[in-house]
Amino acid sequence: MNGEAILCGQAARTKTRLAVSRLFGLGVFALLIGGSSYWHTAENHLFGSVLFFLGVMLACLGFFGRVWCLSFIKGRKKRVLIQEGPYSLCRHPLYLFSLIGGLGVGLCTRTLTIPLIFLAAFALYYPLVIRKEEQFLRANFEGYEAYKQGTNAIFPRWSAFAEGESVTMCARSFRQELTEAAGSVAFIGLIGLLQGLQRAAILPTYFLLP
Repeated sequence: MNGEAILCGQAARTKTRLAVSRLFGLGVFALLIGGSSYWHTAENHLFGSVLFFLGVMLACLGFFGRVWCLSFIKGRKKRVLIQEGPYSLCRHPLYLFSLIGGLGVGLCTRTLTIPLIFLAAFALYYPLVIRKEEQFLRANFEGYEAYKQGTNAIFPRWSAFAEGESVTMCARSFRQELTEAAGSVAFIGLIGLLQGLQRAAILPTYFLLP
């Protein structure tokens, strides 16, 4: 497979990932319209509040982690094998922080069901994405195999952390990431609004999600 074909494949997979993420969000929204959290009831409210707090913390960590990653790769991706900053911790930190952020948004539903569904979907889909991406890296960068041998795919190895003196942020990428983060914040707010309407009996609750 030549470089142009690989790049076209990567662009198509990026669009697919975005579409899958949006479909997942719509599915979660559909579940929450008809169902409420078992942990948001009066007798379990404390545990539900803990889940929401943890969710917000993880969602914030995921957002800032993605911005950190993008500050290193945008403008250099596909041209340079990046091995510093978050890429010294693991080979795919963007996916790591996407996992953390998605898990956080799931926990903001005050359920355990939706985060588990998200984890299952991530485990099924992203290994294929990573495999395809590594085909491109292996084909285009001679030092990739050595980098792969010393760096985990997803789980960070903190002892290997290294970063340069400075990094240049791509303004367009930063704006796009802020827009995506604003969408996540709005979604978390919508979750809270739906649950408030259900507790006030303005919206019906047909089932409880553990």
